[in-house]
Order: sequence, then structure tokens, then C-alpha cells
Amino acid sequence: MLQLRAVFLLFSITLFSLTGCDNGNNAASRTLELEDPDFRQGILYSKQNEYRLALECFLKVIDSRKGAAESHLEAGRMLLELEDPLPAIYHFNQYIRLKPDSEQAKIVKKMINTAEKIYAKQLPGRPLDPDEVGVSDQAALIRKLQAENAKLLREVSELSRINKVGDPLLAATAKNQTEKTKTVVESSASKETKTYTIQSGDSLYSISKKFYGNGQRANDIYNANRDKLKSPTALAVGVTIVIPQ
Repeated sequence: MLQLRAVFLLFSITLFSLTGCDNGNNAASRTLELEDPDFRQGILYSKQNEYRLALECFLKVIDSRKGAAESHLEAGRMLLELEDPLPAIYHFNQYIRLKPDSEQAKIVKKMINTAEKIYAKQLPGRPLDPDEVGVSDQAALIRKLQAENAKLLREVSELSRINKVGDPLLAATAKNQTEKTKTVVESSASKETKTYTIQSGDSLYSISKKFYGNGQRANDIYNANRDKLKSPTALAVGVTIVIPQ
């Protein structure tokens, strides 16, 4: 967390030095947002280390104002303090989307990198880097089922070959093995009935909100698709992912 706080300190210093750099409508919009009572209350809570209360205030501003870039940024900071990196990454990306050319965006990208490292450390096995994360437990289970299916099919094939001599017991065994194979395949498929094709602008947080009504299942979606996603933020447009139940 020392590295995280160092990034926050660097951002605060840079933000202060750039306060007068915005102009026109952007400056006016930012001023109005910073003067919002909920935003000011959120800043007060954050100084008191009441991160969850501060987060609620910033989310209120986001809900009530279109393009509340500063509130997205502060919400991301609070989520990092709460060690909830995936939704933090979502809010940081929203800030960059709204202010892609701002000087602060460079530091926000570093904060995204920090959030990714925090998330990677939270995963089972504590991998060192998000890109080195192995396949998910669900993917491993699917491969195991596929291997079992292949074994059963070989057994069925062998029993069918032997059954040509007319042994009724072997014929019944072959039938049971075939039905078992079908059950295993159907069981595996039933766990993956719901899928989604990634669109431009998607994030795991926004996909979670789309299917579950909130962003709390973002981790579950990533864990179910780690064989397709290099990191929590590496969402390639057109890739079809599994939506866990």
C-alpha cells in the first residue's frame, strides 16, 4: 500500500499544479462538480479515512451529473483504499475516457496499473503479474470433464467392438457408458449456457452491471474467463465470454 499512497500523493501534487490549466466549458464544468455538496462531503470523508462513506458521496455525484470525471477519479481512489481494484479500474477508465488529453490522465494510468497488481495479488496462488495468471478453475474443470468424456468414448468403442461377438452383458455395459458420457457432456454444457460477446467500451464492471444489476460479480466473470482474458482490463472486442451463474 506504500506504493499506492505514493501514487496518490504524486497525483495530488500534480492536480494542484494543474488547477489553472483547464479553460472554457471544461473548467466551468469541473468547478461546478467540485462545488457539488456531495463531492465536497466525499472529500471530507476521505480525509477522515471514511472511504466507504466517501465512495457513496462520489457515486451520488456520478449518478446526478453527466461526465463527472473528477468523481469517477475519486471513486476509483476510494475503491483502491477499500482494496476493491476491479471497480476502481472501471472508474479510472471512465476518467480517462472523459479527459483523455489531461495531464492527470498519465498518472491515472499508473493508478490503473497499481490496481491491476493489487487484483493479481488477490487471486489464488498470488501471481506476480496479471498477464501470468493461469487458467481459471472452471476452465480446468471443463478440461477435466473433456478428458473423462474422451476416456468414456474409448471404453464405449472398445465395448462395442467386443459386443460384436454377441455378449448381452457387454452390450448393456456399453449402453450405460454411453448414457454416462452424454450426462457428463450435458452437465458441462449446462454450466456455460449464458455467454456474451465483448463490445467496444465494455469493462468487467459494466458487464457485471448488465447481467447482475451491479458490479460485484466482476471478479467472478474474470475468474470464469481467465483462459480468454490476459488481465482484468484486457477485453478484446468480439471475444465471447462465459457469464457464470
